[in-house]
Amino acid sequence: MEKKTQRKLSRREFITTGAAGLGVAALGTLPRQVFGGQAPAVIKGTKLAFLQATYFIAPAQDLFRKQVEEWGKMAGVTMAVDFLNWPDLQPKIAAAVQAGGVDIMDLWPGWNFLYRNSLVDLTREAEEVGKRGGGFEPYVLNSGKVGGRWLGIPNGYSNASMAYRISWFKEAGVANADDGNKIDMTWAEYFAVAKKMKAKGKPFGQALGHSTGDPPGFCYPYMWSNGAMELSKDGKSIAFNKPEFVDAMKKFVQAWKDGYDETGTSWDDSNNNRAYLSEQISSTFNGSSIYFAAKKDKPDIAKDTHHILIPKGPAGRFYWLETRTTAILKNSKNVAAAKEFLKWWFQDEQYNTWWRIQEGYHLQHVKKLADDPMWFKDPKMTPFKQQPKYGLNTGYAGPPNEKAALAWSKYIVVDTFAKAVQSGDAKAAVEWGAEQLKRAYGV
Repeated sequence: MEKKTQRKLSRREFITTGAAGLGVAALGTLPRQVFGGQAPAVIKGTKLAFLQATYFIAPAQDLFRKQVEEWGKMAGVTMAVDFLNWPDLQPKIAAAVQAGGVDIMDLWPGWNFLYRNSLVDLTREAEEVGKRGGGFEPYVLNSGKVGGRWLGIPNGYSNASMAYRISWFKEAGVANADDGNKIDMTWAEYFAVAKKMKAKGKPFGQALGHSTGDPPGFCYPYMWSNGAMELSKDGKSIAFNKPEFVDAMKKFVQAWKDGYDETGTSWDDSNNNRAYLSEQISSTFNGSSIYFAAKKDKPDIAKDTHHILIPKGPAGRFYWLETRTTAILKNSKNVAAAKEFLKWWFQDEQYNTWWRIQEGYHLQHVKKLADDPMWFKDPKMTPFKQQPKYGLNTGYAGPPNEKAALAWSKYIVVDTFAKAVQSGDAKAAVEWGAEQLKRAYGV
């Protein structure tokens, strides 16, 4: 096979697809008999439209596109796959729910609840995937089912942690800076380093804009680690406006002034990547895509980069972690073909190749992959391997559901943080957030 021509992603310009050839090569030899024989006549000549968000790990996107094309040729199905900017994905899905035009979609956490009445039941197919993989990871079981049914097949979730510059952390006096696996920080300790680094002209960076990954990935764990949550366990009251969380928010407001790039209130999931790779910031909460990009384009930065687990607070250490699901719309005219594609793609030969090419950026959905050799190739990736055991869902301590998904999609928790640092009034911001959550949850 010839390598694809190198190109840039529309919104991920910091990661080019120079490794696209790697993606094609990693595809290997696809099975020639997709269905154990010829493709079922009922799907021949049909069309399928697939909708996803753009990838931060560009070779995986190229590989997925190639897999889609190969299956289409073997099955006699015309395949179209569209990759959108992350914030644009949900509006497009919402439009497809009403008007059609999309068959298969990659749903972010909570959307399986939000669109439950419009999704095909894939319980049998999902349970087969879980059984083959030795069972789904706990975070998948906690967030993937809707009313006891799988309305999509879980595919895992992107990783996240704190990336940092080793040499600059050494300058700030951080012990064991050479090895992030040996660093175990509290939020207070992390903020203290931020203050030192901003004084040296290398602040920390954090996205607090309306984007689906890094802003909620930072804000929810900070909330939980400081004793607050959206909903009480009995589901009868909002547990957000707690004195201990107000105090923690005051500390965050001060840390933002002392140690952060204050333009982060408008950042999305790519701004902090670019800021880190251009050496404007010294640490940020992000997936391993920063490190992946640096290894390719900025090896000196990659060599000087490591990762630590997200800091812990008085209530512990937590990650926002729920599974994404690959789902089929009920209004699809090609449900049979869509099911056949998903059954094929979730086979080990396809899925595992796609998963491994991301080098740990995408967390495993099944237990069998938790100790895959891929995890042990690079010690700088080890902190991400530990992430699943700290995962909580939106809506915690309540269950994930439509109301939690609505609160998440409205960025209520994220906007609370943004309002706090913009106004300097932590108490008022938290009170505002609590009131918005009451409306979303109806309590």
